[in-house]
Amino acid sequence: MSGFDVDPGLLRRMENMSEMMRRLGLDPLTATRHCGGTVFGSAVRVCEGCPATDVCHDWLERAAATLYKAPGFCPNGDRFAQLLAEGRALPQPKTGTGK
Repeated sequence: MSGFDVDPGLLRRMENMSEMMRRLGLDPLTATRHCGGTVFGSAVRVCEGCPATDVCHDWLERAAATLYKAPGFCPNGDRFAQLLAEGRALPQPKTGTGK
């Protein structure tokens, strides 16, 4: 047994955030490099205290695999939109490599 106690609610919120970012095409590593990580860090803190854990999880269970924006109930919607607008998305595969 580990010496660390993990809050299951916090773990679920972080899983929700990770999945939301993945579906939006946002790369957490790239996002942390933007503005010294302030936007991403703010998003993490907001998600840590989000009261919509179950709503978010249930929504993600039914939502499309690819999203263009976060749902209206997400308090990080504006932060995710900012990261998307500033090009903090996942690297896209290169095409036309001549092979």
